[in-house]
Amino acid sequence: MRIWLIGAGRAGTAAIRQFQKNPNIEIVVSDPHEHPLAVEEGVIEQVDIVERVTSININEIAQRIRPDLILIAGGTGSSSFGSSTGASALSDALNYEIATQSNMPCVVLSRSNLT
Repeated sequence: MRIWLIGAGRAGTAAIRQFQKNPNIEIVVSDPHEHPLAVEEGVIEQVDIVERVTSININEIAQRIRPDLILIAGGTGSSSFGSSTGASALSDALNYEIATQSNMPCVVLSRSNLT
């Protein structure tokens, strides 16, 4: 199974650790930053695709990657919003907008499941 993981921050790093337990899962990681948390912690050596994913470009990028499943991990772009009021809600809304525009099966990982 080929999984495209969008976001290699806290939630993405936790997801990568779980997927690495199964040798039948190929993970393609994208993040708008070259050195997100998953790279800093040594969970992965590098991000496969350094690009910001939006509701406009998700299908074009998916055509290049050809995943079986897309996972959106955490706050896509939330670092840009900082800690301003409503930043988390805006980030969540953008993630769900991206997911609804995808032509591939797409799941948004919930930050509430992180410990």
